[in-house]
Amino acid sequence: MAALPKNYVRLCAMMFLQFGIYGLWLPIAGKFLTADPATKGGLGFSEGQMGMIVGIAASVGALCSPLIVQFADRRFPAQRVLGVLMMVGGLLKIAVYPQSTFMAWLLLSVSFTLMFMPAAAICNALAMRHLDKPDRQFPGVRAWTAVGWVLMGWTFSLLVLKTEVQGSWLPPFFKGDEVPLVAGEMKKSVMWSGIIAFLYGVWAFFFLPHTPHVASASKRPAVADAFALLKIPSIAALLVVTLIISPMNHLYFMQCAKFLGEAGLDSAYLLPAMALGQICEIIMYIVLGRVLPKIGFKAVLMIGISAYVFRFFLFGTIGIPMWVIICGLGVHGLCYAFFTSTAFIYMNKMAAKDVANTAQSVFNFIWYGIGPILAVFLNGLLASMFASGRKFAHAEFQNFWYALGGISLVGLIVFALRFRVETETTETKDSSAT
Repeated sequence: MAALPKNYVRLCAMMFLQFGIYGLWLPIAGKFLTADPATKGGLGFSEGQMGMIVGIAASVGALCSPLIVQFADRRFPAQRVLGVLMMVGGLLKIAVYPQSTFMAWLLLSVSFTLMFMPAAAICNALAMRHLDKPDRQFPGVRAWTAVGWVLMGWTFSLLVLKTEVQGSWLPPFFKGDEVPLVAGEMKKSVMWSGIIAFLYGVWAFFFLPHTPHVASASKRPAVADAFALLKIPSIAALLVVTLIISPMNHLYFMQCAKFLGEAGLDSAYLLPAMALGQICEIIMYIVLGRVLPKIGFKAVLMIGISAYVFRFFLFGTIGIPMWVIICGLGVHGLCYAFFTSTAFIYMNKMAAKDVANTAQSVFNFIWYGIGPILAVFLNGLLASMFASGRKFAHAEFQNFWYALGGISLVGLIVFALRFRVETETTETKDSSAT
């Protein structure tokens, strides 16, 4: 059995904490932000206001991310930048907890994502910088993002939101009665994520492996050199397809819980059922580390895109048993690991060392920045085309999922025709040549 890289445990802990912070509050944010203050203890915001706090804030953070991340490439050690970003982000999250007005939540949420999104990009590049064989080893490190997401959320739910807890065969493998004013208790997830984020930032600043900036002869800002990667045909093709697939991914999360409810799944099982996607994601990361070196980037990325196509057409098949739909939820693990995380690895492979962090944020610029904005627009368009009321009825979801499947199929065809894995060259690995 091969020995683990020197800093493997610390890199896994970094991924666990970075994304566990988000998984602690995001899956339940829609509930506590919109729940009635008097009867549930929530904040009483409208659906539109909730969408801006959760979705638009993340988009702004991703769109601005390359401007911030470049400091980790050309000016300061990456672990120091990561630590400062998360310490500030933690304080912002703690500050938003006692607020009760929409504008305060929106402004502080945007400010937090301006810290979180650059930090998430730095995590990827920092990890791969310290791995001997990123193609094989990074998926195992990245798997801890899903572990953190699931485990922190489940732990919070078990300790804070439930009483009379008993075991269950369904994820998260426990059930119980909701505490009184449950939405008010849910809101505490924001405070705890802030506390953990601050402590994580301190740990990252002092104890993550030293990752100094890389000297560069380039006269341009790192963000300009990173976006210059678009001149590489394979990167251009990958990012064009990402622009197609990203809105489909976000539309899945926007409508999946509603679809499951319309299909007949009890509301108590919605979040546990959707968590199967994250559980399968962990498994797929383990598979990815073994498969990617054997069959290569193009085959793996095509499997990931094909998984999106398959899932959407499966969901559009009206009348299939609920257990088949539940199995379809697990396909998310294949989608995310084989497409999104593999794209992170390829961006790192093709980027020069002095723009490795910023190159990760270029992908995030599209995946988390432009994608959600397009998803909001497309959701309204599809609703106007296929929904007879204010929301989709069960039968009306058929055309919605088929539309997403069709668009994803276009992405698969474009990728198959235009993407060619390129051999690393001096030009692609040294941005100073530009």
